[in-house]
Amino acid sequence: MIRGSIYSSNGEPLPGVTIILQNTSKGEMTDVEGKFQISNILPGSYVLEVRHLGFHPVDKTIGLQPSEEIDLELRLEAKSEEIDNVTILGKSITSRVREQAFTVSAISTEDLYNSTSDVQQVLNRVPGVRILEEGGLGSDTNFTLNGFSGDQIKFFMDGIPMDHFGSSLSLSDIPVNSIDRIEVYKGVVPVWLGTDALGGAVNIITNQEAKFLDASYSIGSFNTHRASINGAYTDQDSGFTFRGNINYNYSDNNYEVFVPIREGNNIVDTREVERFHDAYQSASTKAEVGIVNKEYADQLLFGVLAGTSEKEVQHGATMNSVYGGIMRNSTSIIPTFKYSKEDVFSEGLDLNFYSAYNATESEIIDTLSGVKYNWLGEPTFTKGSTDGELHRTFTTLTDVDFSTRMNLGYELTLQHSVAFNYSLSNFSREIFDAENPESIENQFPKSLSKQVAGLAYKFDPNERWSSTLFGKYYQITAKGSKQYDFGLPTQRTDDFRESQNSFGYGLATAYFLMPQLQLKASYELTYRMPTADEMFGDGLFITSNPELGPEQSNNLNLGASYSAALGDEHFVSLGSSFIYRKAEDLIYQVVTVASPQTRFDNLSETQTLGVEGNFGYEWSDFFHLGGNITFQDITDQADFIYNESYTNTGYQKNFQKGFRLPNTPYLFGNANARFSFKNIFSEEERLNILYRYNYVEEYFLSWAELGSTDSKKVIPAQNSHDLELSYSFQNGRYNASLEVRNFTDQRLYDKYFLQKPGRAVFLKLRYAL
Repeated sequence: MIRGSIYSSNGEPLPGVTIILQNTSKGEMTDVEGKFQISNILPGSYVLEVRHLGFHPVDKTIGLQPSEEIDLELRLEAKSEEIDNVTILGKSITSRVREQAFTVSAISTEDLYNSTSDVQQVLNRVPGVRILEEGGLGSDTNFTLNGFSGDQIKFFMDGIPMDHFGSSLSLSDIPVNSIDRIEVYKGVVPVWLGTDALGGAVNIITNQEAKFLDASYSIGSFNTHRASINGAYTDQDSGFTFRGNINYNYSDNNYEVFVPIREGNNIVDTREVERFHDAYQSASTKAEVGIVNKEYADQLLFGVLAGTSEKEVQHGATMNSVYGGIMRNSTSIIPTFKYSKEDVFSEGLDLNFYSAYNATESEIIDTLSGVKYNWLGEPTFTKGSTDGELHRTFTTLTDVDFSTRMNLGYELTLQHSVAFNYSLSNFSREIFDAENPESIENQFPKSLSKQVAGLAYKFDPNERWSSTLFGKYYQITAKGSKQYDFGLPTQRTDDFRESQNSFGYGLATAYFLMPQLQLKASYELTYRMPTADEMFGDGLFITSNPELGPEQSNNLNLGASYSAALGDEHFVSLGSSFIYRKAEDLIYQVVTVASPQTRFDNLSETQTLGVEGNFGYEWSDFFHLGGNITFQDITDQADFIYNESYTNTGYQKNFQKGFRLPNTPYLFGNANARFSFKNIFSEEERLNILYRYNYVEEYFLSWAELGSTDSKKVIPAQNSHDLELSYSFQNGRYNASLEVRNFTDQRLYDKYFLQKPGRAVFLKLRYAL
């Protein structure tokens, strides 16, 4: 190991100095304190090249014995030179992610740190992505990507699955200024993520800087308050590191909605009313401590995630039912362990390992007796009734999930490498209802065990062409209870156990036809196993379906991207993808307008054909224009469906064949324009003005084949406009922003015709060091 410090001739630390070991691939740059460290050096004699713009270069000969560690202190002499204009072109991490053979969108959040946006809102602007919301802050959402939705898309934070993080650690709870970038893999998912995603994956990368502090507070409409503190400290000499964040979110969500007013079963009026039982509060913290950049570990971290949330429930799957007392609470504690090491046993062999233990306790409370509410918040009492608003319950769900993943990568040569992944998840749930302690169904523990193994081979014949061939193995074992012999004298609830396994495979390739133009193609046969909520329900609005089967899909992506600098100040980028999905036994949510409850079922065969495109233009650092549009035709392709009823159980003709899936947007897009002004009143300041536009075409709420033209239920076309102003000074240390969302106050609907907030104003103050 060689470590050291580099100073100027007058003793000032020099950051950004380049240090390279001659005739090797090892090198480093000094940090803000002028310190550097190069590890894992084989014994021998080397020449250390030290280079920094404006200083004379230094070449120093170093001799290293086995296990020797050398400490250096170097001083560089200043050198003055007159040079012509220089244009430096390089690729950010985000750009390099986009150039993978996989179809992936990578979003750098650096320009959004002053925004009041959260991760969910940022993702909603990605091509092919649409997030369907049930309401305001803290409401349930349904993430859709190229025709797939919900748990068909898997989420990760720094590579750790978010499947069971709990409601206090959802996408809307993560502020954008705690994130470095977001990667959205479409269709084909890399082996190293180790998941059974059907149609894609999202990996959220948090800020990985060695030393930083970022604190923000925002206040806005509907009594919304959001606070966040993020930071890290790393000692260069010892390798000790600590990083963590604290987030708090609160909103009354008392925005106005246009709804029918009922008296009993009769509609007596339709008007704008204020939501009265929809408040949300959450708090979360994440802390990691350990060692980095040592001979035995690049990263050795112990951590814990903890979160709690409280949510008032205003309505069910549709807005036909109104509640005034139902609550959902959640608390999660998640210890984690991470270890990574390059050249772990031999040069070229890399190891990455993590484990997490998730303990989550959720409460579902519906204990008001004989009370029904309308949208005016007026209760109607039924004397002598002990029924709850939906069904009387005080249910506690105790969930435990242990997950672990190991990635091994080995570089055989510069052109050939292999990777192996193994992931294991063991989930168990116990249910106790204090209002119905003798419930037969709750006497049976529920559990899911999943295993995913993957093997990939990467071939890079040259700098222009890269290909990855991979295979995956999936296995699930489910235990629970179900009802047997319904309607017969032998009707009973008993336990069940089922195991299933599948094999998938795929290929991804990318080729630079010219330095500015890249072509991509990827294909995968993939499987996804049902989740716990899909099989066992959530104890409130989702009922159980223990016989739910795994879904499978053939995913094909073809794409092209073009980016080029036009002179010194102009930059353009264009991209487009063709999407084909052929899915069998698709897991989808069954919703009826008349019922607040839903369930999941298998849809035997669906097809998705789609295309998406995006563009971007930048004029120096002053003006940016961008946008994207997505069209996806998702249709039911099954000839027959299985119908279970008292009188006619069996396979019947599918009258929905060829029709688009209901409640799923098929045409949507967004655009944005940003102006940036520097040094208006003083140096080291910036003013940004940002405009965003969002569009969703009208689509059907239920199957298009059903009902007459006049009676078909539709979700109307959506047009919304946002405006944001942000001001920074002292090089971004102090920041303030003002955002107006939906400033034309349009009625916006999503997910089963659920109305979203109207015009909203937010102010955010941020300090960054």
